[in-house]
Order: sequence, then C-alpha cells, then structure tokens
Amino acid sequence: MMSRDELKRVFKLLRKHEDILVSAYLEGGGVIDESEIDISAIEMLVNTRLLWIPASDEPVRLTRELTGLFDRVLRDPRRLTLDADIGGFVNNIESSVNRYREAIRLGFSDDASHYLSQIERLVDELRSSLLDSSGQLWQKINSEFGYVGSLNLKIKENETVLNQAKLLNDRLELIKVREMDELAGSDYQLRRYLNHWLLGAVELCRRETVDAIHKLNELLFEHRKQQSLGRIIDSFYRRFQSVNGYKPIDYASMGDIPQVFNQVTPINLTAYENADDPCQEVTLTQIISGLRKDLLKIEEPEPALEIDVLPEEPPIKKSLAILGQAVEDFYLKAIESGTTLSAIKCCPDVEIEPDMEIWLYAVIARFNNMEQSERVLFNMEYKQTEDPIFNGRHLVQDVHVSVNLADDSNFNP
Repeated sequence: MMSRDELKRVFKLLRKHEDILVSAYLEGGGVIDESEIDISAIEMLVNTRLLWIPASDEPVRLTRELTGLFDRVLRDPRRLTLDADIGGFVNNIESSVNRYREAIRLGFSDDASHYLSQIERLVDELRSSLLDSSGQLWQKINSEFGYVGSLNLKIKENETVLNQAKLLNDRLELIKVREMDELAGSDYQLRRYLNHWLLGAVELCRRETVDAIHKLNELLFEHRKQQSLGRIIDSFYRRFQSVNGYKPIDYASMGDIPQVFNQVTPINLTAYENADDPCQEVTLTQIISGLRKDLLKIEEPEPALEIDVLPEEPPIKKSLAILGQAVEDFYLKAIESGTTLSAIKCCPDVEIEPDMEIWLYAVIARFNNMEQSERVLFNMEYKQTEDPIFNGRHLVQDVHVSVNLADDSNFNP
C-alpha cells in the first residue's frame, strides 16, 4: 500500500511541475530555473529523487534517472549514453574536452558552450552511474540476499555480487586523478566538473566499494560456515533414516564433547545465608555449632639468633680549628712550592691525629667552599679506583692539588 501511494505521489509531482522539468531537460541542459519554482517544491522534488543539488553553491539539476527516462522516451541518439563502460565515458569526456578547447581557441563561443554542456552531461551521467552501482551493492548487502530462500542460492548470489564489486573497484582505476587534473588545466568550469564532481564521486564510490567487498567476504564466510554445519546435520538426519534402531551416544556424558555440539559454560552455584531472617536463626546455629572442636595450635615464634654487637664507638672528636688551620697551611704550601702536592703525603703531624678519610674530606670541602676568584688559582685532581662491588662507584685514594700558574698573579695572600 505504501509503494502504491508513493508512486501516485511521484506522478502527481511530475504532472504539477511538468513545464519546469521539460524546460530544464530540453533548454537548460538539465539545470532547473529556480526563479520559476519555490523552495518547498524544490525540496519535495529532491526528496523524491527527481532533482539533486551537487553542492550548496551549485544550481539544482535533474537526476540521472529522470534524464535517462526522458532519453528513452524521446529516443534521441545524441542524448543516449554513448558507452556504459567507465572507459568509454572517460574517452568521451576527453574527446569533448579537446573539442571544447579547440572551439575556445578558434573563438567559437556557441560551439564551446555546446561542448561544455556535453561535458557536464557526461560527467553527471558517469557520476550518477558510479553512485548508483555502489548503492545497489549495499542494497543487496543490507538485505542479506533475503530475496532467495536457499542457502546455496544465497552463496551464489553473494559470490556474484562480490565479483561485481571487485570489477567495479578495478574499473575505478581507469579514472586517474593526475589525468583528470591535467585535462582540466586552469579552466574553472572544467576543474569544477572533472576535479570536484567526478573525482569526488570516484573517491566516495571507491570507499563504499571497498567496504562492500569486506562485508561481502564476511557474509560469504558465514554462509559457507552455515552450509558446512547444514551438511553435518543433514548427514546426521540421513543416518537416522537409513539405520533402524540407531541411537546416538549421550554426548553430554562424554568427557570430550565434539565441537559440532553447542557447549555452554556451566554456572557455578553459590549460596549465601539469610542472616536477616529470624526464622533461620536456629538452623544457622545448628550448622555452625561444633565446627571447630580442636583448639588452635598457636605457633611459638622461633628463638632469635643472638648476635654479638660491638658497642658503638664514641664519635670522633677533632679540633675543627686545628684541622682547618692544617688545611689552610696545606693550600699555602701548594702556593709556595709551586708543585703538585699530595694530600696523603702532606697529612698533618701526630698532634692533630686526624683520620685519613676526614683529612681528605676537609681538603676537598675547603676547595669547594672557596670563592670563585680563589678557586681558579688551584687545580684539584682525584686519584681514585673503581669499586670492586658496585658498578659506577669510585673510591678516592688521594687528592693532588697544584697551583694554576695562569692565574697566580691575581692571588693576594
């Protein structure tokens, strides 16, 4: 009922706007004169796919289906499609572009306008043909070949549509982007028809065709999987019919269930007490009473090992004033001698009794705490060895201090 109403609605629109549609076909090159029709009527004709709008800034045009209907009614050979193949369309477009350029070069504006309209019509027909082809592919895919009932016929239909999609995708390679760009050149109208309209439709058709190929492969895989399972079930049924008294094994009791049967993961049943129900108090008490009859064995901690720890040694108390003076004397001695001094060899006398490590730290700390103007007078070099246990760690064995002769003149003791 809905299809009949829709068809009646289309014929009413054709009768109501017949003058505008015929004028656009015969005189306007497929372009609608928007000054003679209101916007609501245009929207209604676009929704019924009698008109289409290429872009927001482009004029409204007749659809390829309506133009093709007029072509068949008039049987005008000039308006019939010259070649249904994409390669034929491309050749016709190239030929029309060359004639258009020649007419422009010779100054024949009427001929140039005629060939430009011919180019526009060819591009429109090719564009509509590509989009219709990809649309028909998806119509069959979305129906999942429901127009045939047999699974074998669905597989054949799937393979046929898949071959059509692959053929369409291969034929799209005949339309080269670089060739269309070179063919259009710098002409605005040619670039609009060839680059904007045609190449945009080719890119859209290619995306839809590639997606259709992937979807068809998935459907074909599912159909063949169903076909394989159907063969197994059919063999199972014929076994029942051919052998009297045949009884299959109870597969549910088997340890290793064949993959042909559906297997469901068992549900682990768990129970919880209803502690909020006072009627269950006696039952719960009987269940939990006497659960633990043996006393818990308390594990005694193992006796700790006794380790003799040496008493802490008192901190080393050194006279910081005497140690600091010894460090100052060490640096003054380096200046007076003008040679490289070893901190180990210049260790203070026994009256100070410093630890060697503390002495080296004091020498290094004094060097780091010097003002920049004093520090540049000395050179410090560490005599160190690698740690035998830890990588990247070095042990300082000695510190050598010398005077930087280049800046010796700036020193004022």
